[in-house]
Amino acid sequence: MNLLEALQELRQGYYTEFIKVKSYEGLHTTGNLTIEGTVPNLEGKDVIIVEDILDTGTTLSHLIPILTKQSKAKSIEVCTLLIKRINNEPQTQNKVTSKYIGFSVPPKFVIGYGLDYNELYRDIRDVWIISQKGIDYVVPRDDC
Repeated sequence: MNLLEALQELRQGYYTEFIKVKSYEGLHTTGNLTIEGTVPNLEGKDVIIVEDILDTGTTLSHLIPILTKQSKAKSIEVCTLLIKRINNEPQTQNKVTSKYIGFSVPPKFVIGYGLDYNELYRDIRDVWIISQKGIDYVVPRDDC
């Protein structure tokens, strides 16, 4: 069951809005945030940001202040499918926390189930640690 199906089971009204936020190039965070789409007007609403993975916290540490200022949300919480751990503890460098966490994963670069490496592997049905072979893979070009 996906998140939207689970929300429908609650039989309570909710509204969804999508924006695409990116802070990674290859295996590393750029430290910069790119937002595609417009920040919605969420004035007076309780907001849950649904994140795929909470790693360094760079993305959310930039996004939350933008949403707070531009959307005028009543409250903002974070729900993440995955959180990276170091020494068996969840790890974020930017002091961003998630109220709702699905699973913790080792401190490796993971792909699949919507997580990508340079736009590849997003369609894998499970979460995997990417191998060097997966990193080195080059998409064949159709030069016809």
